[in-house]
Amino acid sequence: MKNLKKILPKLIFFLVISIVVLIVLFSLNDIEEIGKVLQNVQWRWLSFCFLFLLFYLLFNPVPLVLLGHSKTNESVSTLDSYMIGTIEYFFNGLTPFSSGGQPFQIYSYKKIGVSLSRGSGLILMNFVINQIAIVILCLCSLFFFNTLTQGVPHLIVMILVGLFINILILTIFCSVGISKTIRNLLNRIVRFFLTRKMFKGKLEKYISVFEEYCQGAQNTFKSLFGMKLKFLISLLAKLIGLICYYMIPFFILLALDIEVKAKDIALITAMTTFAIAMTCYIPTPGASGGIEFAFQSLFVTLIPAMTSSVAASGMLIWRLITYYFLMFVSLICYFIFEQVIARRHRKIKKEQNLNQEECIE
Repeated sequence: MKNLKKILPKLIFFLVISIVVLIVLFSLNDIEEIGKVLQNVQWRWLSFCFLFLLFYLLFNPVPLVLLGHSKTNESVSTLDSYMIGTIEYFFNGLTPFSSGGQPFQIYSYKKIGVSLSRGSGLILMNFVINQIAIVILCLCSLFFFNTLTQGVPHLIVMILVGLFINILILTIFCSVGISKTIRNLLNRIVRFFLTRKMFKGKLEKYISVFEEYCQGAQNTFKSLFGMKLKFLISLLAKLIGLICYYMIPFFILLALDIEVKAKDIALITAMTTFAIAMTCYIPTPGASGGIEFAFQSLFVTLIPAMTSSVAASGMLIWRLITYYFLMFVSLICYFIFEQVIARRHRKIKKEQNLNQEECIE
């Protein structure tokens, strides 16, 4: 109940944003036409959407599994790595810029006995590997740049800005993990702002937390350079997971009885890659509002004969599967994780009590 109270304000904000987006979506399209399109959806093709989402759920946490295994006493089990990896989707979906997942994952690592420095290092490396995979897919998708932006000039700017921001984010985080100079500069900047009188000394306690985060990041980067095979496997797993995730619209088009062929998979995957990459800077939970607009614009550009109602229906199905359903799975995983941790703590406490009783006897 305590954890539910903590996330309740974010959940309410998320629901309000979602409702507003749906109202705008239906106001710009014919609701009756959308209803007719959704009634004729071919469920056998939708089952492939869920299958590829499952592949994404299986491959995406692999870096946390590989990097979490260690010969030290801070080794993380495969089950814990998968649960912590899956928790990310719910908290990312609730927060602006999808920024809430990583802090909560670090908190989750701490709950299973992993130090802040190691936990933050694992999450940072997972994030960096994810960014590398996204940038690689974006660069590969540039092959279809002219096709996707044909007749829609504003998409050119949005795609290029999105690509630039993703590369910039990757550069910044890699710099934190590699360069001591940048680490020390960031520490000084954070220390300068958090020690101002306007905060009345309330934020100074977070200075050491941030410094430990940076130190953990550099330690993890340093250790990763000695695990090149793990890095390559992790990157490959991320690429496979993201490709499975980005391929889902292909099966949605088939479910809507849109004539697409196997040769169109690469183009549709590129379309989804750009739709997600170019809305990463929108400060709403899950980029709500912007990503719907980008996705629908690309759908219509890709298939000119498609009506706006069909495009809106496709976008709605895509968001329900890849955003709302994924968040639901993540929330269930979060509750399971909390129960597992609580059970472990009760077991440890029981063993400690038994040991104390034996010592007294």
